[in-house]
Amino acid sequence: MKKLAIIGYGALGKILVSAVLNHLKEDYELIGIYDRILEGDHIEIGGTSLPLFDNFEAVLTSDAQIVVEIAGVGAVQSYGDRILKAHKDLVITSVGSLADEDLFAKLKESAKQAGQKIHITSGAIGGFDIMQTLFLMGDAKAEVQSTKSPKSLNGAPYLKGKDLATDKEVIAFEGNAKEAIAGFPKNTNVSVAAGLVTCGAEKTQVRLISQPGKEGNTHQVTVENPQAKAVIEISSKIDPKNPKSSVTAAWSVAALLKNLASPVQYF
Repeated sequence: MKKLAIIGYGALGKILVSAVLNHLKEDYELIGIYDRILEGDHIEIGGTSLPLFDNFEAVLTSDAQIVVEIAGVGAVQSYGDRILKAHKDLVITSVGSLADEDLFAKLKESAKQAGQKIHITSGAIGGFDIMQTLFLMGDAKAEVQSTKSPKSLNGAPYLKGKDLATDKEVIAFEGNAKEAIAGFPKNTNVSVAAGLVTCGAEKTQVRLISQPGKEGNTHQVTVENPQAKAVIEISSKIDPKNPKSSVTAAWSVAALLKNLASPVQYF
């Protein structure tokens, strides 16, 4: 049984913690949660008392073997490198942070030097296996189209304070994945994830559609090379407590952890 620490206890963090306690208790011991807004030394969850880390240094000095980030891009930027250097594997949920090529290179080098692993979750999409397969075959291109409600997109930096139309469907953004995550940091992690396993964030084309009345999120990822083409479409309900994210983002972390603990690895 491996020891696990989680950074982040927002809407998605709560789903993940519940999933670990209810579905992964035979494989992992959750030794603590770190979230700067939580107070006290423990938290009660479904009859289970879980320790809270007083500060990030306590995470580093703990005996956690795997640390899961589910707190946002800033957490990866601030904590990722130090986690790896503390000889702990790192699970990254806020994949959009890795559009920063310098940060990603730094994390990879730290992981290599420390002999640790970085695990990137699939989030609201899937199909990393076929995406990477087609890319390795050569001459692949990738594009992502995401459809969401105006409410889930409003407030993004790219919109500069303007709200999207509520009476018609509009294209809210077109560009590459690196531009998308900068303009919509809470909505386009999937685009960066698709780029990482294929041709890179700058070469992955993104279209973001605002659809009034849309209940949930739909992501369509297309990866194509001269010999094969894959189209992956996933629709999921939004998290009612966090309309900018899909509940599958948290469950994908649980699935990744289950896969890591299994004697059989699913690529």
